[in-house]
Amino acid sequence: MYVLPLAYPLPRRAFHPAWARRTAESAPLRPAMDASETDTAYTLTFDLPGLTREQVNVTVTGQLVSVEAAASEANAADGSRVLHRERRVPRFARRIELPLEIDAEAAQARFADGVLTLTLPKKPRGGTRNVQVQ
Repeated sequence: MYVLPLAYPLPRRAFHPAWARRTAESAPLRPAMDASETDTAYTLTFDLPGLTREQVNVTVTGQLVSVEAAASEANAADGSRVLHRERRVPRFARRIELPLEIDAEAAQARFADGVLTLTLPKKPRGGTRNVQVQ
């Protein structure tokens, strides 16, 4: 059995700028979500740590809700180059298909302390109504 020594050198590619950039631009994370429902609306809550309200984009189309968020990658203030990065620049993406259509005009979104809360009113079901006979 071969045991790696405690202090082993990092591979040379670990310090290549293109490799560091590719690591930072990896696939987006899937944010944790809680969902609840009342008779009139859905409430979705997402954890988006390290982001601001301006970095979050929410789209509602019919039954589909898309949440995308990305932090801008900050360069060092002194103009230095990144040689190696293990801390990810957060990028989040999630799509949810709800059972009923959403009233996109009445949808609300609140963002506070890294938590996005969506209140999505259900669209009234059309096609069924009582017609008075005269």
